[in-house]
Amino acid sequence: MARGYVLRLVVDSSVLIAAARPAEPAHADARAFVERLRETLASGYASAFAPPELWLEVHVAERRLAPARGGPPLCSGIATLPIALVTPPGLPDLTRFLDELVDRTRGRRPFANATDLVYLWAAYHVGATVVTLDRGMLAYHGVVCDVTRPQHVRWP
Repeated sequence: MARGYVLRLVVDSSVLIAAARPAEPAHADARAFVERLRETLASGYASAFAPPELWLEVHVAERRLAPARGGPPLCSGIATLPIALVTPPGLPDLTRFLDELVDRTRGRRPFANATDLVYLWAAYHVGATVVTLDRGMLAYHGVVCDVTRPQHVRWP
């Protein structure tokens, strides 16, 4: 069977953490996204990417909650997702990205948060859409890549 559209997504830690924490307001949407992502990755109709910071952020969230939890690790099922880690090949690539970001934001200071930048850079670099629950990052939809909420992903 010929493959049609292959969805390319950069997964933000906010989605994975919300999927693993029932008390999170967006838990149901995040969990449904992760389940659909797992199925779509297995079928070959999606590719998932993230900067290495993804696992660091998930680990920090897990450690913060560990004293209050008595069960399995917060994100144990999430660690099995086949998410390819994307790292910059060098400073010139990052400089080009930052120059384009500044140009597209017309010189405004683009971000106060370097973590947002690494997710946006990863999506820009691999031609993907960032999936996030972070309001600050959502505000930059279309600046250098598409940015969307888990419930708004258009699955193939």
